[in-house]
Amino acid sequence: MIFDRQDMILLLGLVFTVTAFWGLAAWCLPGESIPKLVVKIVKRHSMDWLWLFYVATIAVVILMDILETKYDAQITSYLRWDFTPYFLRLEGPATALFQMVNAPWLTYALSAVYLYVFPVIGVVAILVTYREGEFEVTRKLFWTAILNYLLIIPFYILVPVSERWSAGDGEVQLLMNQISPFLIEGLRPLSGLNNCFPSFHTSLAFSIAMIVARSRNKRLRRTMTALAWLVLFSTLYLGFHWVLDVFGGLIFAAFCAVLAEWAVEKLPLETAFQRARSR
Repeated sequence: MIFDRQDMILLLGLVFTVTAFWGLAAWCLPGESIPKLVVKIVKRHSMDWLWLFYVATIAVVILMDILETKYDAQITSYLRWDFTPYFLRLEGPATALFQMVNAPWLTYALSAVYLYVFPVIGVVAILVTYREGEFEVTRKLFWTAILNYLLIIPFYILVPVSERWSAGDGEVQLLMNQISPFLIEGLRPLSGLNNCFPSFHTSLAFSIAMIVARSRNKRLRRTMTALAWLVLFSTLYLGFHWVLDVFGGLIFAAFCAVLAEWAVEKLPLETAFQRARSR
């Protein structure tokens, strides 16, 4: 066979992610042709050096994340410390409360939010604010995403905490495995087993919701807020994160959102690139 089962699941995941992007964008921009809008933006900025700078920055940060995940086990082994026992001692079975109501339909729905909706919420927010002419908000969204990645990686290196389901006390299950064990294998290249504190899902989702709170698009504001809470709940219900991770993620979200606001309004980071290019 050309494709094995895992390949098919990854391919279906890509289809579901694109569908989530399309559906969310269409919901926030009713009456707009999303494919035409995307093509229009790409054509307009394909040779724009500033937009190439944005794309390159995102690519570098994602590469950093992949490299950190790839060498995470070696780094943790070298450091010889693990904060998981301390989290278990502090929190106990608190996360198990979120799995008290365990239904297949809820597992499927929240797995879709975690796997396929979460990766596109930032792209949708950027697309919608750009279409609305809210370019300052668009830039703030870009920088809050970058800051989330850059500032959270040191925590994943220096504060290794294993995912809640793997803590060894048997109180919490990895509910996504009830759908297919291949799903979690597809996540591993971008998410190490002990990259928990703070919760990146929570931090990015809520920092996006905070930034778009100033958008004129009411649907975008309400949708991003609702999705932020769904993402938060999914991390706990599915068994990935500790409650402490979520609290850390919320604090991190507020910090990144405030820092992005300041960076765009007081320290235009793109200016340095433009000056360097003009020399």
